[in-house]
Amino acid sequence: MTSDLKITCVQIWPLRIPLAKPYHLSKLYGTLTHSDTVIIRLTLANGVTGWGEADPGGIDCDGETIDSVVQTLENRAHHLLGQSVDDWVESGKGRDFHGPAAAAFDVACYDALGRATETPVCQLLGNPCRNQIPLLWPTSCGSADDDLAIIADYYERGFCTYMLKMGDKPVNEDITRIKAVIAQLPYGVRVMVDANQGWSQEEAIQFARETESLPLVLIEQPVAASDYDSLRRVREVAGCPVSVDESIQNFSETAAILDAGAADIFSIKISKNGGLANSQAIASSAGRAGKQVLMNSMIELGITQAASLHLGCTLDNLVNCGHAYMSTLRMADDVTDFSEWIKQGVVTLPGVPGLGVNVSLGKIKQYQTGGLQSIGNTNTIS
Repeated sequence: MTSDLKITCVQIWPLRIPLAKPYHLSKLYGTLTHSDTVIIRLTLANGVTGWGEADPGGIDCDGETIDSVVQTLENRAHHLLGQSVDDWVESGKGRDFHGPAAAAFDVACYDALGRATETPVCQLLGNPCRNQIPLLWPTSCGSADDDLAIIADYYERGFCTYMLKMGDKPVNEDITRIKAVIAQLPYGVRVMVDANQGWSQEEAIQFARETESLPLVLIEQPVAASDYDSLRRVREVAGCPVSVDESIQNFSETAAILDAGAADIFSIKISKNGGLANSQAIASSAGRAGKQVLMNSMIELGITQAASLHLGCTLDNLVNCGHAYMSTLRMADDVTDFSEWIKQGVVTLPGVPGLGVNVSLGKIKQYQTGGLQSIGNTNTIS
């Protein structure tokens, strides 16, 4: 433990940034128009800083709201003061906490340690096996024509994987829609569907049976998160892998999902899953069971997206498709330069210390919705 690496100050900013276009998910989630995010900055005794981000998914996703996250961050910040980030990372202390607030602290500790030791976060996590990952692009719960128009547009930009949101309309319409889309896909394009818990067991099984012959990458979260029995039944009839997203909030749920035979793929989101240490543990456990991982995202800004990319570049059990590193492209603005890492449907790690993103305090102040909370010794802030 090094005294220079001890946390002396925690700063917390709640933000609200509009999406470039409204995003309609399933009937459970409705339409999203903004990103409600909390940004934190840790300052160490040596003046080095580390950035973190919390992305609450709402009551029906991870049970968190912007207010609950801010409250948790303020309460825990006092206990974080004096912690050494090298001890935090090396001992995996992030595993002791869960949810978006925990993710913000954990990512910020990794970023601060990486910056202080001039080490990219991916190297703190292990041995990177790649430095680039292709992206997917999501579509809203619309029509087949809507999907195909989006696919035609983003195909020209290099995107070859698409996630079609479903679960808002009658399942017969979703079946007709996916068949129409697949019949007209450009060469080399692959699609997956995500119902966001929008179907009943009967609807999900009907969808799986009637699309069994289609070349789908996966079906994600077709039923309620806790309904492992229905997930298993869908797997039994589906012609493609079944992925869990809302079902896998904490590492402790991994074994239960595996024991229930409820998933082929684990959809990891850094904020939902409580940070880098927890997300890595889920991915490793899934890999040992012969399962794969989809690196997914909430509506996120560049700090969480960068953290997710660093982890994704270390995993050898990623699904062979595009992954969700497009979130900042869907925003009207961002507080980082993560979007500059994306070229022709591929995102590349820059190979610099920490997370590697540049964060704009000016943008943070522009979009903050509440007052800045500074906890600890502000004299160490440069």
